Amino acid sequence: MNVLHRAMWLSLAGTLSVLAQTPTISAVDNGFSFKATLSPGVLATVFGSNLTGNSLEVLVKGQSAPVTFSSATQLNIQIPWDVADGKTSVVVKHDGLTSAPFSVTISEYSPALVSDNGTGSGLGVFYSGANLITTTNPANAGDTLLTYAVGLGGTNPAIGTGVDTPNPPPYYYTLVEPSITVGGKAAAVLFSGLAPLALATDQLNFTLATNTPVGTETVVLKIGTATTNLINVPIGCLDSSSGVSVTLGPLNHPSSGKYTQKATITNVSGTQLQAKGSLILTGLTTTATLTNGGGTSCPSSDGSAFKSFTFTGTGSAQTASVTLDFTDTTSGSITYGTRVLTK
Repeated sequence: MNVLHRAMWLSLAGTLSVLAQTPTISAVDNGFSFKATLSPGVLATVFGSNLTGNSLEVLVKGQSAPVTFSSATQLNIQIPWDVADGKTSVVVKHDGLTSAPFSVTISEYSPALVSDNGTGSGLGVFYSGANLITTTNPANAGDTLLTYAVGLGGTNPAIGTGVDTPNPPPYYYTLVEPSITVGGKAAAVLFSGLAPLALATDQLNFTLATNTPVGTETVVLKIGTATTNLINVPIGCLDSSSGVSVTLGPLNHPSSGKYTQKATITNVSGTQLQAKGSLILTGLTTTATLTNGGGTSCPSSDGSAFKSFTFTGTGSAQTASVTLDFTDTTSGSITYGTRVLTK
């Protein structure tokens, strides 16, 4: 064998040697929480070494699992929907080589919420309308939020393993509705089902209790006997709408396209409220703009127009008045609802 042929043979042999190393599994975790909690249909992550190669296949209890990402040290898979509960094993195969079986336990549910930093804990991913909730745009008590989860079990109608959820209709509702508490206060779950155009990802829409405490609050998601409490959400202000009356004066029209209206907020709760607050204008006529809105107290997390105020008076004898200036050159009338936040 001449030198050139020997060099080519050694290069090819080295390549084949790298590709042909036996895969080894070190962990199989929930793809959102990165805890060893798995259930039928859940997105999961396989960690280990030599995990990828030709003719890659992952088997869960002998069933082929869809692989959505592969590298030498990590595989993202979906546990097949029809894998039965109980102890079973995960196996990785490629290049004619097979890993040792890795023991896992499949439970009925394995709830986990998506985290902002991708670690499975800390600040979650929550939306108010189209706006992402952050420490600088916190949610407020009484807000309706949207987030994503995995591990909430089967749906009605059922969906196949490896199939992205189509746009509705139909809606793929979870068979069991989970419960959500934030800061120890029960939220009202409005929707629990598969998110459109995603694989095995649950969407949750829920309304925070109006007395949800202000701060960085723990979100507890429970379904059946399974619970997760790794995620938190920042809460900025209290919803004081039920403790106040809002009186709107006449809508004046001083000039073309310009409108003005006085709003008076009165404490009717019988107890003293926080002095700083905001009047949120909900469902404002789409062609109208609040030109003198804003302020530093309690902005609306979903981007609705608002006007900050400060109560005067003490005890329950608190009032505040704000003047709202609008422009609208199209509708000829301006309508909106009101909501009061305080802090």
